[in-house]
Amino acid sequence: MEAARPRRVVLMIDDEASGRKITKLLLERSGYHVLTAPGGEEGLVLAKAEHPDVILLDIMMPKMDGYETLRCLKRDPDTKIIPVLMLTAKGSDQDIAMSFKLGAVFHLDKPFETKDLLRRIEGALALAAQEDGGAGGPTGPNSTG
Repeated sequence: MEAARPRRVVLMIDDEASGRKITKLLLERSGYHVLTAPGGEEGLVLAKAEHPDVILLDIMMPKMDGYETLRCLKRDPDTKIIPVLMLTAKGSDQDIAMSFKLGAVFHLDKPFETKDLLRRIEGALALAAQEDGGAGGPTGPNSTG
């Protein structure tokens, strides 16, 4: 008998409650275990404690925006190898470039298609497996949604 594949853990950091709820439901239906945080500070605590397989991160949040959250994630030895996918309404070329510069592996614009989000998550997981514990992820416009 083949061993069951462990459920992948996704941490979604976004201040918009309705978006978190909808995305959580979509991902859970696709077999992911989803943790959520309403802001950067809470997300950093959860990322360090739970070490998710991938993080979905919004840019526009009060207190600590997504860029600062990403900087903190990539500076911390416990979280720097977790792939981060920016999931945001900020989709200008400058926003995308900044996301990659700070260490995100993908940037997906809101609103998004479920299949695109799932494809990006699987891509982030595949990149993390290729990195095999290396620091950070690839930079550059891998995908812009």
